[in-house]
Amino acid sequence: MASELNCTQLLNQWPDPETGDAKDLVISQFINTVVLSYRPFHYFILACVVIFAFFANILILIVLSRKEMRYSGVNVTMMLISICDLVCAIAGLIQLYLRNFSVTYTSYIKAYTQLTVDYFQISFHAASLYLALGMAFCRVVAMSSRTDSRYTWQSPKYSLRIALLLCIPVFIFGSHNVLLNHVEIENGTIVLNISPLSLANSCLFLKLAIFLNGLFFKIVPCILMMVLSFVILARMKSGKKASNTNSGNHIDAQIVRSSRFIQAVIVVFVITEAPQGVLSLLGGLSINDYIKCCDTFLR
Repeated sequence: MASELNCTQLLNQWPDPETGDAKDLVISQFINTVVLSYRPFHYFILACVVIFAFFANILILIVLSRKEMRYSGVNVTMMLISICDLVCAIAGLIQLYLRNFSVTYTSYIKAYTQLTVDYFQISFHAASLYLALGMAFCRVVAMSSRTDSRYTWQSPKYSLRIALLLCIPVFIFGSHNVLLNHVEIENGTIVLNISPLSLANSCLFLKLAIFLNGLFFKIVPCILMMVLSFVILARMKSGKKASNTNSGNHIDAQIVRSSRFIQAVIVVFVITEAPQGVLSLLGGLSINDYIKCCDTFLR
């Protein structure tokens, strides 16, 4: 498929799969081996993960939505992150149905539903990263403020403001993903294909979309969260020293405990999301190889 799209890429192109040159390439052999070994179990593993995420996030929402839990800005932000993850889980369940029980789309409704689900899944997943970033930002400001304004930045009101400020641009920017594919009739069946806009000018829009998704939806929030995590750690150390010297500007134990929890959340996000961002950046720079890898997995 990649050879039919007439896309150009910045990096040297790998040989086509199942050719003599590809068999001599260690990376190509490794990808094919991993894909062939994993593919028979993919649907089962994906279904288990999605179903687990669905029920786990429902339980998290039940706990965090209790009245006594909503007084903390951290809990409110974690509830919003859980809502984003729940939407992603619901989108995953819908995709399991759309992509497994119908080889081709039997109606335009299903095809356009797939486009809509893809948009919401990408946008809500990115929003969860920026919510974690906003939570870390509020904590840094709170730990750097005077005692009288420290708890203001930890309030639910400020958490909601930061969440709206960060998430609205994410959903606006993510709308370009809807333009990557379009619905058409091929051999009498309704299918989703790469849009003409994505293929124009040697796939310029497609390459930019994949690259920018990896940059702004993965790499940028991960880098900023890492920076804020180090700032939180530095503030905790300085607060501990201030507490030991009986200074009036020390940070209480409750803030330290919740700050460690925020750092743990950041570590999880960075470990799971940063590699995806790197692969997306490489996919934008090496679009033909990116498409070949997708074809290898989908065959």
